[in-house]
Amino acid sequence: MISYTVHEDVNIIDKKLQDIATLFSENYGIWSSAAQGKSKGQRIRSSPTRLRSDCLPEAPARSFLVQAKDGDLLLGHVLATRWIFQGMKMCWITQLCVCKAYRNQGLATKLLAKLSENNDDDGFGILTSHPFAISAALRALGDGLDQTKLCTISDRIRDIMASCPVNYVRTAELRGSLFDSDVDDGTVFCADTKFFVDHAEPDTALKTVQSKGIKWPFGRLPEGHEFLAFIERP
Repeated sequence: MISYTVHEDVNIIDKKLQDIATLFSENYGIWSSAAQGKSKGQRIRSSPTRLRSDCLPEAPARSFLVQAKDGDLLLGHVLATRWIFQGMKMCWITQLCVCKAYRNQGLATKLLAKLSENNDDDGFGILTSHPFAISAALRALGDGLDQTKLCTISDRIRDIMASCPVNYVRTAELRGSLFDSDVDDGTVFCADTKFFVDHAEPDTALKTVQSKGIKWPFGRLPEGHEFLAFIERP
């Protein structure tokens, strides 16, 4: 029986961070050949200290952890940050990871649905290289990938991201034809985060999505970039 639990701020203790750092390090991805100072093909690893630094900003931002467990076995998790932007409640998903053995079972969608449960967020954002994570976010928080209309994405996205208390979101450089009509390199809606994860697994996932007859609206993903999805609720 899989259970989903939400932890906030001081309740995100080091033991929980160690568990999710282990899950991330064993399941997330590998460094690409373009990663400077990293070894090609080596697993991307994390630690409780790195998680706190990269994904859990200090107050007044609020940090959240959602875990999916089968007994004591951690199957997946979501880290997220909430803050106020011009009177609106924003939520940014800073890490989403599911154990490989439990993927394609709706776990990511359920984790994100649990994150939004009993909350009145005005907007959700995520940066990720993985099409499955984008699909899960749009299923749980929006109208689904096949219903996505990029023209409805907030024209305030630059300001929203610039206000985010998470450093890698705040400093990401937006890229794509949705932001600049002169762009013709195949990018549509992504950001340069200088996170050089290998794209072999995401490319395979994208082919799976497209095999279902769903048009991928986010365009090409260059090295060091991540797809950007933002859902603004009326």
